[in-house]
Amino acid sequence: MRLPLDLFLALRYLRPKRTFVSFITLLSILGPALGVAVLIIVNSIMQGFQKNIKESIMSWQAHMNVMPTMSSTLNDIEVERVMAEMSRLGIKAAPIIQDNALIQIKHGNNQACIPKIVYGINPKYEREISGILNKKFIGTFDISEKQAIIGWRMAQNLGLRIGDQFLLHSPKRLTQNVKFDDDGKLDVGNVDEVYLPEKVTIVGIFDLGISELDDNVIYMHIDQVADLQGFDWRSATSIQGKVTDPMDMNEVVLRLSDALNSGGGLMRYRIVTWQERNAKLFETLRVEHLLLLFLMTFILLVASFSIAATLITVVVKKTREIGVMKAMGIGSISVARIFVLEGLIIGIIGSLLGTLVGALVVIYRTNVAAVISKIVGHEVFPAELYHLSEIPADMSVGDLVGFNALAIVICIFSALIPSLFAAFMTPAKSLQES
Repeated sequence: MRLPLDLFLALRYLRPKRTFVSFITLLSILGPALGVAVLIIVNSIMQGFQKNIKESIMSWQAHMNVMPTMSSTLNDIEVERVMAEMSRLGIKAAPIIQDNALIQIKHGNNQACIPKIVYGINPKYEREISGILNKKFIGTFDISEKQAIIGWRMAQNLGLRIGDQFLLHSPKRLTQNVKFDDDGKLDVGNVDEVYLPEKVTIVGIFDLGISELDDNVIYMHIDQVADLQGFDWRSATSIQGKVTDPMDMNEVVLRLSDALNSGGGLMRYRIVTWQERNAKLFETLRVEHLLLLFLMTFILLVASFSIAATLITVVVKKTREIGVMKAMGIGSISVARIFVLEGLIIGIIGSLLGTLVGALVVIYRTNVAAVISKIVGHEVFPAELYHLSEIPADMSVGDLVGFNALAIVICIFSALIPSLFAAFMTPAKSLQES
């Protein structure tokens, strides 16, 4: 099979020989290869972390929360109405009370009082919403009054186990008798009024894989939390909802809002989805991802200078041949195409090599991390810090194609300057300089 002249010459000029030109040609191929490999590795790991965070959020957060707009809680009639409307639309619903609390435990002869977040749940409904049981969990989830479920980090940090007891205080109840008057002085109310904290027993320990939650969240029965915070029984601060497809829930949210706020007047209920609740987190992750990709792209741009230098060297070395070709009638466009094809070939070989290296590193990332840990002398991905058994990664075909296309385009553009330099050579001058 006979190749076109420009392609034949492009391959001939890039054919490895024991010359300086061949050596820098190999370096030029390594440039885009390194750039593509780094882009694939960074992008895959960032995508993996984002996917892992989303899965962790979805495992414990409800897909939506229905909250009142005119008060801090929903009474028992409102709770029943909202849950009925959600059930009619095929949404699994569960009432919840979320508030702050102070946990009091005994450390030797000292008493420690630590702020935490308490979730009041009804285990009957919460089973359909929460993903706690899908994670690592020991004990019982069917809590009743005087019982609590805590995270494993809280248990570890406070030295608590299943069967241990602690006291739980409500900051609202603690401070309700002490206020500032109009003059800025303390106004102490009924000093004879006695406030008693709730005494609860640990019956379960969960591990969601998110340190902030595993260290700060306490689950208790919703009626006991209502009594602790001074709310009416069967009230709730919001109604949690779970839909079939959390990625496409705009229509069902709109229908629920219309059903709950029908009748005109002010909007009585506000619906907050999981995307809205975590909008800042996802936006931060997206910006970090784009910034890393932007910085890693500079590796490809640096590689383009190496390719341009290689092709300029080839042009200088082949000045006589270029002059002979132009003297024989080969046009400037054909000469320029030779070196553009060289850039294309370098880009294709480099990008394919980089894809292979990047994919292998992503696939065997755990082994690579273990080797690096041995070299540097300490763990580079401590499981106790990230709560992950391995480095997460998510590699897609679309990303691989995109990175390869970007590398090839950059390589082609880097070949334009030497190709134009060769195209504008005159035969007489080329033969004279050679």
